[in-house]
Order: sequence, then structure tokens, then C-alpha cells
Amino acid sequence: MYKIYFKQAWALLRQERLFSSVYIVGTGLAITLVMVLSIVFYVKTAPLYPEMNRDRMLVIRYGAVEYGNGGYSSSRLSSRLIREQVMPNEELEAVAITRDQETTFVQPEGSPVQEPTVRMAVNEDFWRVFSFRFVEGKPFTAVDVSSGLPVVVIARSLARRVFGEEEAVGRVLSVNFEEFRVAGVVEDASYLLDRIYAQIWYPYTYNKDWEMGELRNAERNPGLGSFYCYALVKEGASLREAQERLRERFRAYGHSLGEGRTFTAHGAPDLHWESVFRYYSGVDLDLAGELTRYAIIIFFLLLVPAVSLLGMVDSRMERRLAELGVRRAFGAPRGTLLGQVLVENLLYTVLGGLAGLLFSFLVAGGMRSWVFKIGNGFSQAIPDGVEVSLPLEGLLNPWIFTAALLVCFLLNLMSALWPAWRASRRPIVNSLNA
Repeated sequence: MYKIYFKQAWALLRQERLFSSVYIVGTGLAITLVMVLSIVFYVKTAPLYPEMNRDRMLVIRYGAVEYGNGGYSSSRLSSRLIREQVMPNEELEAVAITRDQETTFVQPEGSPVQEPTVRMAVNEDFWRVFSFRFVEGKPFTAVDVSSGLPVVVIARSLARRVFGEEEAVGRVLSVNFEEFRVAGVVEDASYLLDRIYAQIWYPYTYNKDWEMGELRNAERNPGLGSFYCYALVKEGASLREAQERLRERFRAYGHSLGEGRTFTAHGAPDLHWESVFRYYSGVDLDLAGELTRYAIIIFFLLLVPAVSLLGMVDSRMERRLAELGVRRAFGAPRGTLLGQVLVENLLYTVLGGLAGLLFSFLVAGGMRSWVFKIGNGFSQAIPDGVEVSLPLEGLLNPWIFTAALLVCFLLNLMSALWPAWRASRRPIVNSLNA
């Protein structure tokens, strides 16, 4: 019977091409919006190179000092706070310290032109927390960091721009007219990973400007500075226990300041996926509220096309009253008529799902240079020669696609069954005279 239903549905689809096209495209666009949103969050939360350890990472990006008079200051963290309160924890395998990226200029050998690139200041544990693949050399060491030596690790694309096909390790790289020795070369990180992307990484102790800022902050705003912290929990250790232990340390540190001041990390550290939803430095993370807001957005992205299609389906059913009247006059039960509508809707939804999948590939692939900048706060211009790449698994998340397709089917089914049910309940005589 269902085979007959599908043949009838396919014949009807070909007969009413305008209605079918609008119905399929409307469903496809709804799925596209949900898929693009899911791709954005996939990039932010899934284990992608070199952030392969996101599932056992704790993130602390901001802190605040609250004063007894009700005022407060919020900012990134001081290196001293990270070294004294985070690093000593036995549950942690490594603790990375980073600063914001900055645009800088390099001078290729034999060229008078300074070319723009992006660099980031980090510590030696950065290379343990994040799984970069070294194609030449090795990371700079703890001794390099403690001494503030002018050494760098560079991305392979930059090594080719500056040194061509020659080996880069041991060579001198001119960065803003300062000379750095290349310690290693790594496979490029995706530009979409805005927290760790750079083409040059150097010891955060090389430039002493941050140290002066921390000394000034130590008097009024202890614990605040210029750095972010990413802690890697040991394999087998409890992520939640390590998280709570660090929270206790921050609470104890905050209460130890005295003089009417209290330091707070506003509930940090966060699990990596939780940190994606922390947008502000001076407030607690409202995770339930953020998830609820995104659920509402996704719901309306799917609901609006369904409501629009409801009017189309209702109008279409009015035109099909005579057909329904004839079929009922020849003994077709209401269940058969509703089953036909269900099969038609299933066919339209599947075709709309395939169209939505194609649209999401086109949007995420063709417009990725701005789609993935939504909400990530990464202000650096894309350097020359950098490809904003995305792995195939990021473009096709089968669970998200299946869920979006199922929800679209249910919403479209409700928009189709209600007019069909009303039409099937009309007297046969009225239907035949329609």
C-alpha cells in the first residue's frame, strides 16, 4: 500500500511543481539555518587539531576584584595567579598560559617588504596542552621561557613564505625588526580556532611590558593581568573534582586579600564546552539561560517555515476537496486519506532535508570567512595565504542533521495533517461540489 502512496505522492509532486518547489525549499532553508548553527558550535567544541584534548580541559579566561564599596574591576588573569593557584594542583598534567593574538610583521630573507602575520605569547606548557604536530625542530623549553629568550615556533605556511623550501630550524626570523631564532615548525592550525590560532608563538616572558602591568595591578587589583589559562587534567582524573578543587582555591585566595577586596573567577574554571558560552568577564556564567536561548532560537528557525507552509497546505487542500470527495464516495476511509498525506509529507521533508544539506555545504563552504566570525570576537585580519579550512565531519554532523530532519518532519506533518483532517471531515456532498 505504501508503495502506491509513494507513487501517487511522486506523481503529485511532478504535477504541482510550484507548490512542491516552495515546500521543499522552505524545509531546506530551515534545516540549513540549524545546520550552519550546529557547524559553528562544532568548531568551537569538538576535538579538532590541535585542540585534541578539549574533553579534559579546564578554561579560566577572566577574573574580577570586588571592592567593599560595591565597585569591581574585571580583566584577564595575572601570570602570578596562574603559577601560584592553578599550576600546583596534582590533578593537572599541564597548564598553558596565553595572551591575545596581535598583528605583527615579518621580513622574508632577501626581501625589503614587511609582511603581516599573527603572533601569540605562550609558555612552555602550551605545547603539552595543545597537540601541535612538529614537522621540524621542537618546542621552546622552560629555560627559554624563564630566561625570556628570543625564540619562536612558527607555522609551516609562514616558514615557506619566509624561508622557501629550506629548513627553518636554527634560522633567524625578523619580527618587527627584532631577531628571533626558530626552534620549531608546526602544521598550521585552522584560523577558525580563534583562541590559539597564530603563525608565530614566542615566550610570554620575552616582552616585559606585561610585568609592569602586573606590578601596578598587584596593589589594587591582585590576580588581574593579561593572560588566559588552559589546564589539562590528567587522564583518569575526575574533571569535575579538579574543577571544584580549583574553584575552592580561588575562593580561598579571594578571601585572603583583605582590605575590603575579594577576588572571584565567577564560577571558573569552566569545562571547555561551557567556556564557549562565557562572553563577559564580570558576571557569572548563566549556562542554563544560554542553552535555553539557543534552544528557543533553533525552535523558531524550524517553526517559522512550518507556520508559513501551513497556509499553503490549507489552500492546497481546499483545491483537492473534489478529489477527496470522489475517493470517499468510492469507500476510501479517512485513515487512508490521512496516510496518503503523511507519505506525501515524508517525501517532501526528505527532499527538503537533502536540499538543506546541500545549502549548508554551500553556506559553510562558500561564506565561511564571515559565518564563523559570528560571536567569536577574533578581530585579527586573515593573513595572506591562510585558508579558513573546515574538516568534512564539521560540515556533516549526522546527529544534528537527523534531529533537524525529524523536527522538520513533525512540524511539517502537523501543518499538513490539520488541513487534511478538516477536509476529510467535511460531508462528501460538500466536497464533491467544491
